[in-house]
Amino acid sequence: MKQNGRSERRESEKLADRLSNWRELIKRCERKPTRKRVHALRVVTLRVQAEVEDESYGLLRASHEAQTMLRFGKLAKKLRDALGAVRELDVWTVKLSGLRESLNETSTYIPRSSRETSRQLERLERRLLKRRERAGEKLVKHIEKWREDLLLAATHVEKSMEEHGEALEGDRAPNLLKEFAGIVANFPEIGEENLHEFRKRIKRIRYVAEIHGADPVCGRIAEALKRAQGAIGEWHDWEILARTARHGKHAKDVEAVELLSGLTADSYAAAIATCDRVIRQMADLNRELGLGLGAARKMPVRDETSVDAAVMKLA
Repeated sequence: MKQNGRSERRESEKLADRLSNWRELIKRCERKPTRKRVHALRVVTLRVQAEVEDESYGLLRASHEAQTMLRFGKLAKKLRDALGAVRELDVWTVKLSGLRESLNETSTYIPRSSRETSRQLERLERRLLKRRERAGEKLVKHIEKWREDLLLAATHVEKSMEEHGEALEGDRAPNLLKEFAGIVANFPEIGEENLHEFRKRIKRIRYVAEIHGADPVCGRIAEALKRAQGAIGEWHDWEILARTARHGKHAKDVEAVELLSGLTADSYAAAIATCDRVIRQMADLNRELGLGLGAARKMPVRDETSVDAAVMKLA
């Protein structure tokens, strides 16, 4: 059943609130790209972009509405990529700091091996903090360059979405499940070489499901995909840190490399198990709704070169 006018206005107000918050965060990040501001702006950008893309489905690509949404999507992706480079460094430095603290909290006496590992982790953390400073400066320049285009595109897309109204809400969950099944079908196997890509591909589904979380099925979809993304993200962070520790000036810090490699292996096993469970849960949801969309279990594949390209960008 199509939403009534009141529901459509309420959804439009939600988008307006998100865009208002987005505009304010752009200004704050331009003044000072702190860790909290960067994270908040990136999350809001992802959510708004997911919602806009979701609304653009079914529109003729040549239509004014579709072109408006495509324009916003391209600009939002540029901003998101610039934010992502900073956000990753923030996450990695926080992880290293927490890991060092855990090594130093074992007892009043800290073994020499732990002290040496902590020193090696601290050196790695300092390297990443320097890169974070440069990335933050670069982000500010990007925002200065793109600000007016971003704000104008947001105004246009907000007006366009208000005019064309809301999609059929009852089709939301089935459509998201079909989209997820299509993504799974494109990953015959999930392993180190494509696990992070799988995480990126399901991100839009998660955010759209969260926006429509009042629907119990959408809520279940969002919760399941959040677990999968969290587990994959945990592995990806430790994997990048382990590879980074093996490269550069302090590549001989074997204690830190060994510790980070162990955390990478553990988190990889956890990520694969979580993805397997989530794929099965989504298949169960398909059956509950009578969609007949199956999803074969994805088996892990080891690949020791999975993130070398990403590590080289940090060099």
